[in-house]
Amino acid sequence: MHPSSDTSLLMIILAIVFILLNAFFVLSEFSLVKIRKSRLEELIKDKIPNAQLAFDMSNKLDTYLSATQLGITLSSLALGWIGEPAVARLIEEPLKKFLNFNDILVHTVGFAIAFTLITLLHVVIGELVPKSVAIAKSEKTVLAIARPLHLFWVLFSPVIKLFDILANAGLAALGIKPAKESELAHSEEEIKIIVGESLKGGVLDSFETEIIKNAVDFSDTVAKEIMTPRRDMVCINKQKSFEENLKVVFESKYTRYPYIDGSKDTILGMIHIRDVLQLHFNEDKEKDFDKIVRKFVIVPESLSISKVLVMMNKQQISAALVVDEYGGTAGLLTMEDIMEEVLGDLNDEHDEADPHYKKINENIYEFNGRFDLESVEELLGISFDEEADQLTIGGYVFNLIGRLPVVGDKIEDENCYYEVRKMDGASISSVKVRKKILQDDD
Repeated sequence: MHPSSDTSLLMIILAIVFILLNAFFVLSEFSLVKIRKSRLEELIKDKIPNAQLAFDMSNKLDTYLSATQLGITLSSLALGWIGEPAVARLIEEPLKKFLNFNDILVHTVGFAIAFTLITLLHVVIGELVPKSVAIAKSEKTVLAIARPLHLFWVLFSPVIKLFDILANAGLAALGIKPAKESELAHSEEEIKIIVGESLKGGVLDSFETEIIKNAVDFSDTVAKEIMTPRRDMVCINKQKSFEENLKVVFESKYTRYPYIDGSKDTILGMIHIRDVLQLHFNEDKEKDFDKIVRKFVIVPESLSISKVLVMMNKQQISAALVVDEYGGTAGLLTMEDIMEEVLGDLNDEHDEADPHYKKINENIYEFNGRFDLESVEELLGISFDEEADQLTIGGYVFNLIGRLPVVGDKIEDENCYYEVRKMDGASISSVKVRKKILQDDD
C-alpha cells in the first residue's frame, strides 16, 4: 500500500533539506581549508562578527573537518534513505497510467530514474556548487557558517571524538601516522611549483617569481655559500700607513673593509668607507683607523643566513666575519650579500654590467670562477653529480683536474667541456664551459 500524497510530499521536502544540509557541510569544509588565518586576524581587528569564532575554528581544523565529514555522511545517507524512495513513488503512478507498464517494470524504471535524479541533485547542488562558492568567496562563507557549524560540533562532539579515536587506531594498525592540519601547508618544492605555474599563467612576473623562490630557499642557505671568501677580502691593515690603506680603499669598490693587524686571521673590526673619507678630509683629526673601527658579528660558516640576519639586526651591525671550524677567517658576509640572496644582484654604479657570466652562444658560456653550481645547472639545463661538494664552478673544475690548474687546461665530464681561461693565484677565476650536444663526437 502506497503512502498518501501528503507523506510523499513531506519526504520530497526532507530530501531537499538533506541536499541543502550536504551543501552546507561541503561549504563549511572548503571555506575552512581555504581561508587564511592572517586574513581572519585582520577581520578580528576590524571587529567583524564571527571572525573570532572562525579564527578559533581554524586553529582546531582537524576536529572541525571531522565534524563536516560527519555531517556530509549523515546527510548523504539520509538522502539516499528518504529521497530515492520518495521520488520513485512519485514516478511510479504516471508510469503505470500512461505507459501501461507492469508492476516489476514500473518499480525498476522508477528506481533508476529516481536514483539518477537524486544523484544529479546531490552532486551538483550538494557538492560542486557549494565547493565552488567556498573557494571563490571563502571569507564571506566562513563567517556565515561559523556559528551553525560550531553548534553542530558542540552537539556531536562525543561522536566526533569517538570516530577520530577509531580512525587513528585503524591508521596505527596500518602503521600510518595520522595527518595534522599543519600538513595542509605546502612544502618548499610545492610552493616552487605553484609559483612556476603562476608565472606561466601571468599571475606573477619573472622578478616576483625569483624573489619568492629565493625566499623559500633563504633558510637553507648557509654563510659559506654567499660570503666573500678570505682570498678575495680587501682589508685595511693596521701595520700599513694611512696613505697606503687609503690607496687600497680608492682602488677598490667596497663600502666595508675588515681591519686587520698584519694577518687576515687577526681582525680587529670593520671600517666603513664613509668614516675613512671623513677622516681623510678632516684636517683636524689624527689619521688613526683605531678611532673609526666598528664592531662585527662572528658567525660559523655553516650558520644559515636567516640566523645571521637576525644576529645582525639584533646587534645593529651590517657585517659579519665568517670563521671556519678551526676559528680561522673563512670570509666576510655583509647585509648586502644577504639581501642579494633574496632580491638578486643589487648592482651599483661600481659593479660590472654582468659580473658572473658571459653568454657566447646557446651552449657556450664563460663563467666567473666563483659563480655557484646551482645557477650553472639552471642556465645550461644540466645536473652535476649530487656527490660533488664544491659550491662554485671554479671549485668544481679544479676538483675535476685534480691538481693546481694552469691557464689553458681542458677537461670534460658527462655534461660539458671545460677550459681554464684565467687564474687568480691558486684559484680559477674564469672558466669557459661548452655544453655537450648529440652531434659532439670529440
